[in-house]
Amino acid sequence: MGKSTVAAEINDQLAALGIPNAAIDLDALVWQWPSTSAWNSDLMFENLASLWPNYQAHGATHLILARVLEDRADLDRFRAAVPGADIRVCRLIAPEAIRNERLVTRMPPGPSRDWHLSRTVELEKVLDQLAFEDFTVDNGDRPPREVALEVLARLHWITTAIDNP
Repeated sequence: MGKSTVAAEINDQLAALGIPNAAIDLDALVWQWPSTSAWNSDLMFENLASLWPNYQAHGATHLILARVLEDRADLDRFRAAVPGADIRVCRLIAPEAIRNERLVTRMPPGPSRDWHLSRTVELEKVLDQLAFEDFTVDNGDRPPREVALEVLARLHWITTAIDNP
C-alpha cells in the first residue's frame, strides 16, 4: 500500500465523517507521451488547476493529493493550482524491504519494475536530503485505515479521541 491507497483511505474516512473532500492521485494526470516537461509536471498542474474548481462546485472543502514532491518550487505551483489552499506535506515512510515487496507484488517482471525498484532507493535518499515534508507517517506494516487516521490527526482534520477508538 502506497500513497494512492492511503489517499483513497483518507477520502473514505472523511466521507464517513461527513467531511466534503476530493482525493486525486496526481500520477494519473501525467500519463501522456511525449512528455512536455520533467515528469510531465506542467500537464499535472494544468490538469489540477482545471479539476479543483469542479470539485469545489460539487461541495469539496478538503483536497487530498497523492504525489512525490521533489522540487520546493512545486509548492508555489500547487498554491497557484489550488488558490487559497493551506498546503501541508505528509511524507509516507516505509522500510526498503516493504517498498520493494509492494512493487514486486503489483508489477510484472521487466524493465519498468526494475526501474521502480531502483528508483525507490534513489528517491528515499533524495527525499531525506530535501526534507520538504511538514511531517512523516509510518506506512510500513500497518493497515491503510490506521495510516490514514494518523495522517488526518496530524493534519488536525480529525481528533483522535473521537475518530480513532
